[in-house]
Amino acid sequence: MKIFYLSIRFPLVIIHILFGLIILIFFPRRIDNLKNIHHKISLYWMKVLIMLFGLKLILRGNVSERAKAFVSNHISFLDIIVLNSIIPSNFVAKSEIKNWPIIGYLASKTGTIFIRRGDKDDIDSVVGIMKNYVDKGKNIIFFPEGRIGNGVTIKKFHSKLFNSISNSEIIVQPIFIRYPIDYPNNVLSDDSVCWADKSQTLFKISLRCLGRASTPVMVNFEKPINSTDSTAYELAKLTSTSVLESSKNI
Repeated sequence: MKIFYLSIRFPLVIIHILFGLIILIFFPRRIDNLKNIHHKISLYWMKVLIMLFGLKLILRGNVSERAKAFVSNHISFLDIIVLNSIIPSNFVAKSEIKNWPIIGYLASKTGTIFIRRGDKDDIDSVVGIMKNYVDKGKNIIFFPEGRIGNGVTIKKFHSKLFNSISNSEIIVQPIFIRYPIDYPNNVLSDDSVCWADKSQTLFKISLRCLGRASTPVMVNFEKPINSTDSTAYELAKLTSTSVLESSKNI
């Protein structure tokens, strides 16, 4: 069955990515200027990609209509596809992704904010860009752990990026993601789609998902948090606690 799914899905994914490239190359300004149309196209494109990858979303809770910032634990490159298929947003991602063939171009053209980890000056610049995005009414999503996790342990949430929304009226919503082995029979994290294992690559994980009937993804939307009168450190603590509790209550 693996060969069957791969033979059908792999060519369709390539076609779908090329379709996305064509849209970005030939109609970048026209689409970006029409905010509602841009969001609808992005949402549709991601939903189709989710379907082609065989990702089965199990959603708990609701996306806050008031939230403009979302934070999540980070397990796999699939996290971005999953979250963007639900919430059209601008992501904060490591700068290395910018140099990835095709994917780097797609990320750059869709408003991804790239960050050089460990570079204080660059982090300060990124915080400024994030503030600007939020002030313009755009959604932002970032992964405060700073490193890929294993889907089981929630790492410390670093507070630096929370400076973009601290002591403001911005609503931030914590999100917990896990790829269970066999939902609902076995909700332990599926290591085969996680990047914590250094032997895993984007290509290997992609082929693994494309060759399966389906890959379950649990996405828990937790209670939104108002950033008014909260420092970056406090927001990091509050959102980290929320995600950690969500991971324990599966």
